[in-house]
Amino acid sequence: MNDVIKILVNQNYNSVYIVGDLHGSYSLLMQELHLKNFDFENDLLICTGDIIDRGTENLECLSLLDQKWFLTVRGNHEEMCIRGQHDPKMKDMHARNGGAWFYRQFQKTRQRIIDQLAKLPLVIEVELKNKKVGIVHADIDIHDWNAFKEDLVKGDYKISGITSAYTNALWGRGRIRNYSDKYDIVENIDEIYIGHTIVKEQTQIDNCHYIDVGSYFTKKLCIVKVQ
Repeated sequence: MNDVIKILVNQNYNSVYIVGDLHGSYSLLMQELHLKNFDFENDLLICTGDIIDRGTENLECLSLLDQKWFLTVRGNHEEMCIRGQHDPKMKDMHARNGGAWFYRQFQKTRQRIIDQLAKLPLVIEVELKNKKVGIVHADIDIHDWNAFKEDLVKGDYKISGITSAYTNALWGRGRIRNYSDKYDIVENIDEIYIGHTIVKEQTQIDNCHYIDVGSYFTKKLCIVKVQ
């Protein structure tokens, strides 16, 4: 559909897992995967984004992008990294929110990282054996998955009083922070897995599952087996 959306169909993975934001916690991830007997040859792990910043193993987490068993959506920390090269305010916000490590890298290394992150989709959709699952970093405030994807490809447009799906996907917290009658089950998708907002444990609101349990701060990860 567009490079901001990645759709997986007819995949032959034995098991599929989804993990919350990593934030530079590579060793913790490896520890948790071994506890779950993750099969690096035949299983798939999908992350809700923010694989970098705050933690100390950022380059190690970036190396996951080269692994066939790992996929991730783009989070707001990846977005800050990408946009910071042209936006001084975004660069400052990134550096103050766990991204200082990035600006200590050589220019060639920084550009290579930006090029990697710019290829990440904002949404991953997976057709499993008995359900369809979506992964997005931050929020969805449209009640139809297909309409959300259609709006997403329009990019980060600016219209007074309207927040784009692009912005919500990276930065939003409305469903979990300001839940009201405006929210409902998202149709045309069975389950959606979301990071960004830290929760004590996996939290379900409608058919949205929040699984960022703090990683770097709590030394915990939430890994959900969906197949």
